[in-house]
Amino acid sequence: MKKKAILITSIFGSLFYHSQVGINTSTPMKSLHVNGALQVVNELNVGGTASTAGSAGIAGQVLKSNGPGNAPTWQSIAGVPSSTGTVIVVNGQFMVAQEIIVQMTNDFTYTAGSNGGIPVAIGSLNNEIVDNENLYTGSPSTNSFKVSADGVYQIMMNAQLSTSNDSSNQPTIPVIGIWDDTSSSWVARVNDVYWAGSSTSVGGGPKQTYTLITSIPMLASHTYSFRLSNTVDVIVRYLSSGSTGSGPVTQMSLRRLK
Repeated sequence: MKKKAILITSIFGSLFYHSQVGINTSTPMKSLHVNGALQVVNELNVGGTASTAGSAGIAGQVLKSNGPGNAPTWQSIAGVPSSTGTVIVVNGQFMVAQEIIVQMTNDFTYTAGSNGGIPVAIGSLNNEIVDNENLYTGSPSTNSFKVSADGVYQIMMNAQLSTSNDSSNQPTIPVIGIWDDTSSSWVARVNDVYWAGSSTSVGGGPKQTYTLITSIPMLASHTYSFRLSNTVDVIVRYLSSGSTGSGPVTQMSLRRLK
């Protein structure tokens, strides 16, 4: 009882002389200065006034400093905390990065020259693993997507192709990548010589996997698509096959970086 009385007297004495209270310090620097651990067993209110309570925030929020002389505020970690994706910081603000991940549901056959020499959007990319802003559209015959904001986006494409040599029995060079539908041009692509071996029938020869990993600027005002081009017919496989088993092998993805 004596210890409590002494502590109360000490606090009020300090407040009387300094208008500040110090715990474990004789030189308090603020209205309340705690030199040691602080335990809060109920809500923590910030802001408010001398006559009104501050805010305790809501579950899941974090406390953000607003600089000297300003009360901190409770804020959500991300602008859309219910979205699936990666949290990034853009212009000092937390947000969930736009992300698209799609796989094939069936093989897709590309017919050379069927689009007037323009690369063809790959169909059957309609198994949507992630599309956290609902900006991707896929069907058995085509695909397209948009980005929600101008920025830099990481592109990852993996496609297993089956094709044949050309009419002179020479290897062809298939191309896969991102096509800008608005400007009618490639913005990212990869190509490689396809060694079809002795087989001349589409899909009958070896299967070759093409991979593209890069990062590019993209515009919210443009429409894009995952596309393919070659001088002869190509089958894009949705499942791998062989003695080791079978599983999804063709997948396309996009994620905003900044």
